[in-house]
Amino acid sequence: MLRRPLAALLLLAMITTMVAWPTTPGRAQQPVPRTFPPSQARYFPETGHAAVNHFLEKWKNTPNSLFTLGYPISEPFIEESFTEPGKFYRVQYFERAILEEHPENFGQQDNRFYILGRLMGTRMIQGRENEEPFRPVADPGDGTWDDVTQHTLRNSPAPFRTFWLNNGGIETFGRPLSEQFQEVNQATGETYWVQYFERQRMEWHPEIADPNYQILLGLLGNEYRTAMHGGNNAFNPRSPDQALPQPFIYGFNAHLFGQGTGWQDRNRVLTLSKNAGIYWIRQQIAWSDHHDRSGRIYWAELDDIVNDAHNAGVNLLISVVRSPSWATPNASHGLPAREHFGTFATFMGEMAARYRGRVQAYQIWNEQNRACENGGDCSRDGGVGGRVVDASYYVDLLAEASIAIKANDPYAIVVSGAPTSTETNRPDIAISDREFARQMFTNPRFRAHVDAIGVHPGGQYNPPDAMYPENPGPGPNWRNSREFYFRRVEDIRDMMVQNGMGDRQVWMTEFGWATANNTPGYEYGNSITFDTQAEWIVRAFQKGRREYAPWMGAMFLWQLNFAVPWRAMGNEFHEQASFGVLNGDWSPRPAYHAIQSMPKD
Repeated sequence: MLRRPLAALLLLAMITTMVAWPTTPGRAQQPVPRTFPPSQARYFPETGHAAVNHFLEKWKNTPNSLFTLGYPISEPFIEESFTEPGKFYRVQYFERAILEEHPENFGQQDNRFYILGRLMGTRMIQGRENEEPFRPVADPGDGTWDDVTQHTLRNSPAPFRTFWLNNGGIETFGRPLSEQFQEVNQATGETYWVQYFERQRMEWHPEIADPNYQILLGLLGNEYRTAMHGGNNAFNPRSPDQALPQPFIYGFNAHLFGQGTGWQDRNRVLTLSKNAGIYWIRQQIAWSDHHDRSGRIYWAELDDIVNDAHNAGVNLLISVVRSPSWATPNASHGLPAREHFGTFATFMGEMAARYRGRVQAYQIWNEQNRACENGGDCSRDGGVGGRVVDASYYVDLLAEASIAIKANDPYAIVVSGAPTSTETNRPDIAISDREFARQMFTNPRFRAHVDAIGVHPGGQYNPPDAMYPENPGPGPNWRNSREFYFRRVEDIRDMMVQNGMGDRQVWMTEFGWATANNTPGYEYGNSITFDTQAEWIVRAFQKGRREYAPWMGAMFLWQLNFAVPWRAMGNEFHEQASFGVLNGDWSPRPAYHAIQSMPKD
């Protein structure tokens, strides 16, 4: 921790040019585009704020960022530019800088200029342009002259040039606005060599023994906050659960297909979801149902689902699985053959273009660490047939699909397929979700092409706070492995942190608890009452929203209404029906009422 240098920097908290900031008349705020994915956050207890989203990415990519930018001191908010009056931008304040989001630069040069530092130095010198140090100088011909601002950047007498080059250069500090000159620091009364830049002011302290900290930077973010934002609650410190990079998502898995049958009423499903305070639905679709060998795509009922959800004000996460048999290596419905990765990407791109603004997120495949999800049958005997592919194969598919989606809807959120929770390590059955996750997280293409990390923790007959071995569930079965616990998500999170992905958000796209059922392998549900199911679901949501903040971004309960079609098929006690919060006759279970009354801030 840089305690000594930070303490020294506090001496610079108020300098002459910052005592009275110029102000601009208030203007009507103009609409500002939404922030592009991905959502991410790193919470700093030192200031009680999280650096978030692309502001965090800028912070991470800035050399020596803790020294050059400092800690975050606000949440993002909209503010008028003082160098472009009348233009409004989303900003986040840091101790030494104000970072500004520029949507017009998104997608260009790897987003290098999507986040820019505000021109704080330019603001500081307003009214001083005719002072000697700020007047343009002639080119000395030694390569130190900036032809735009007509000032030099040298290492004499202060080594400002080396510091500028080693700590981000023009992107961090901007161009020089003055020559080096001596100025009194009003906080100390001492005179130091200084130089002003578009985004900062450097001050040389040769008396500091450590050469790494002989050049100190102004706390410009702190100073502008003090001068201009005394009543802005964006600067109020907060706990991690109040420092999220985007609003927390509460969701249901639901069955929205089948309109026109005797059992389906899609608008009723959407209304029940909203009445419970749930405004996101995850709907799984089969690629094989929409794309034929000729290349033609049949959207059919999916168009109606998207329109109805959009008109109802419900957001959609579309989970895409099941290849057409002609696109797989063995005429199954597993992952496509590599030569059809482009075909799948075309399908995803066409879907993103068709539903732009009406489908908010796409999940690429489901439980791809199970063999039966790749060429087998997951509905029979717990899953039979197929073989688990290497994670790199899946990541290549994910990357191509993500590129196609983003080309047609850059605001669409791409979620990775969620491995199922298991400790099995047999490619003909399953690969451990921890191992499969590790393989994904160590692949550079994964981070580059995913916005949120999908997870499917277990539950079985174990309450949400239980965990093996320190606090096992009641047993007698499904208790002696971490794969059987809701808190398995913590193991995946640990793997993310170990592999440099701890800032990204987790989306729990399936979780829940079965009740009494007649399906082999799900006997644990026979010990879970409707009331227990309700209690555990609410507790799980609470853990995700509060204890896992800010890295947990979304939770989709498995599920809302699957009991309705299973009742129509004559088996309301199928395991899928038993996970639901509605009965087959549409009547709500205790879990539905518990979710309805659960706070969702």
